[in-house]
Amino acid sequence: MNRSHSNFDPHLLVPEERATPADDLALLAHQPFLHQSPMHPFDRFTTNLTREQGVWENALSPEQTAYALAGVNAARVLPPLLDLESGYALLEYHVPLRQHLDSSLLAELASVLNDGGQALEWGRVDTHIYAAVIGAGMAACIDTTPGHESLYFRCNQALVSQFHSAHHAAELPRSLLFLQTALHERFDLLLDQIRTRVWYWLIG
Repeated sequence: MNRSHSNFDPHLLVPEERATPADDLALLAHQPFLHQSPMHPFDRFTTNLTREQGVWENALSPEQTAYALAGVNAARVLPPLLDLESGYALLEYHVPLRQHLDSSLLAELASVLNDGGQALEWGRVDTHIYAAVIGAGMAACIDTTPGHESLYFRCNQALVSQFHSAHHAAELPRSLLFLQTALHERFDLLLDQIRTRVWYWLIG
């Protein structure tokens, strides 16, 4: 075909060069802050060791650190309420946070709650326990007792009775979607502060 009668012009072909990190250095390869992530145990060990030795940059770049911290959110940390099938399962909802979050995040969680939990809608109800309302008659509680950090629910007696008699999600007196949304909003308020603090200590 005659070039003059074709839309193809070889001079319009512009090569594009993009730097692609090796697989072991990719942003997605490292998530040291979430224990349920697929990060290799040896990589997790060496990453934690570099943090303890004060040489974090030997394990993760600032970009990788930012990306990993950005992935720490309520939706990834807390098991979904929408998977619960009865009122009893909701009452028994209990998240051992140490099985989900890195110890550095848990330390900052306790600090954030102690320093300014009230401003973030988490009020202190006991020495190590803070609560946030997520619905009428219902609150999410965080226990920051070292080694036993956990999140669970507390309800008034009327709701407890209704939840016990709800054998299917459709019978629940509260929408699971509503409760999950409210819980995530309250927990993400804490995580916003935690991510900032952890970034400061690791990167400066």
